[in-house]
Amino acid sequence: MKKVILMIAAVGATYQGMAQDKYVVSALTAYNSKNYDEAKAEIDKAMASPETKEKPKALYAKAAVYSALQEIEKYKADEPYKESLQAVFKLVELKPDYERSSVDQVLYRGAVFAYNDGIKNFNDKKYPQAIDAMKSVVKIVDLENGKRLAKYKMLDTNAADANLIIANSAYYAGNYADAIPYLLKVKKSGIVMNASVYEVLIDVYNRQKDNPSALATIEEARKAYPSDVTLRNYELNYYIQTGKMEDLVKKLEDASRAEPNNSDIQFNIATTYLTLSSPKDGKKPANATDYMTKSENAFQSALKMAPDNAAFNYNFGALYFNQATDVNDQMNALGSTAADMKKYDELKLKRDGFFNKALPYLEKSYTVLSAQAGDLKGEDMRTYKGTLMALSKVYAVQSKLDKATDMNKKYDAIK
Repeated sequence: MKKVILMIAAVGATYQGMAQDKYVVSALTAYNSKNYDEAKAEIDKAMASPETKEKPKALYAKAAVYSALQEIEKYKADEPYKESLQAVFKLVELKPDYERSSVDQVLYRGAVFAYNDGIKNFNDKKYPQAIDAMKSVVKIVDLENGKRLAKYKMLDTNAADANLIIANSAYYAGNYADAIPYLLKVKKSGIVMNASVYEVLIDVYNRQKDNPSALATIEEARKAYPSDVTLRNYELNYYIQTGKMEDLVKKLEDASRAEPNNSDIQFNIATTYLTLSSPKDGKKPANATDYMTKSENAFQSALKMAPDNAAFNYNFGALYFNQATDVNDQMNALGSTAADMKKYDELKLKRDGFFNKALPYLEKSYTVLSAQAGDLKGEDMRTYKGTLMALSKVYAVQSKLDKATDMNKKYDAIK
């Protein structure tokens, strides 16, 4: 009796398997006819069977159908591409060469869907969802050591972007340790590398109090982006916080002797001496004037080699502009006695002298950057905005009100 039951069960299982296979065939037929509602209904029936849902043909049908559904308006909100990816990942794990050409197209589409989803979630500050989506992109591109979809060249850039989005999402979510391996992958590939990658990586190391890694990254970053102000400030802050500013000065002076025609080195020397002359704590050292003179000399050397460098001009102008601002604060603090008025006139001459020194450098920065104002980004945009604001104040003091108003309008237009 038991044998009969087993035989009947076996026949039933075989019949059920055939029925489920029929659903797969029906799903693919509907899919090829672009009847996606029917395709979904049929493949859902097939995948309801524990036996069928593991078969390559069923997995392929599920992946293909649900990939197509992602572009159907009524299904988009349910993100069917995710179920497509689950099926296709399982398929390439079980049988990598199954319908390889067609499966590769599903993988490619899945990478595009996931990439776009990751970008949207990142922009919406939904960082966990952004990470999940971008990890799918990376997983697809990394299949077979990156060779499987090598013919889709654009995916290399998408994968690099995906790693960067994962890193930044982890960073903004406060999961700093999770960001490091992805930042290092971005740095190694070099495809979407920029100064901000170093900036985030340095900040992460600083938060973890990993000084050796922070310093190594700073040194590497400064060689790659010698004029980037944020990276320069990270370097300065590192040496300030570790009490090694003299080490930085020696390092820069040695570099200057080795490369006397390197304008970036002169610029870094100038900004370092400027920092030494005017520390953030406001306590000027006894030799502040000597540091300031060295800073001026280095700025002049840098501009002699690169006269059209906007950042060099802006920072040299800022050196004098900030001194003028300090003197102006002293003027505002005076009273109304005869002695105060005399002192006021003396300080005004001094202030105006600093503004006059600043003006040609600020105007040069403006001339260089305004020609490309519509395309400025990052540090160049910050320099441009700083230039506009400084010029508006200098022109106002000089009673060149038309020019001051023009600078303010340009500044407001890009805020």
